[in-house]
Amino acid sequence: MASLMSGLSARAAVVAPASRVAMPQSTSAPVRFGFSVEAAHKKGTGSTKNGRDSNPKYLGVKKYGGEPVATGNIIIRQRGNAVHAGPGVGTGKDYTLFALRDGEVLFKPGANGKKTVRVVDVVKRGGREDGKPSRRDKRRELYTPRAEQRAAAEAAGATR
Repeated sequence: MASLMSGLSARAAVVAPASRVAMPQSTSAPVRFGFSVEAAHKKGTGSTKNGRDSNPKYLGVKKYGGEPVATGNIIIRQRGNAVHAGPGVGTGKDYTLFALRDGEVLFKPGANGKKTVRVVDVVKRGGREDGKPSRRDKRRELYTPRAEQRAAAEAAGATR
């Protein structure tokens, strides 16, 4: 019988196709693919996606309310028409507001509550219209300013 079994096993080896391969048995999940999947890892010392920045645009109000301006002075640099041009103010193609005449900057709400800026004649401040001294001028005559008091005290302390 042993000779019969050895003959059968020899025939089975001849009849069995060559493509049949025994898979190793393990306790983990069976291997289905012939390649391995790697875990995520860092990119190494190549290029990065960061490292860019734009140059500053220096937007904002350049001349505030009450400041004197000359013709051509930039009052506001802005993106879009957030503040509109009033009398005496021009608008550039990038919505920059600039003075069209000499005067003083005045911010005032315009039509429909829009923010507007205008250039008006320079307003003389201080004193009264009738020429008499104002209350502020009278106080300045009575009391010396602190800066002058300090300078006098330092001069007196230095001479001693």
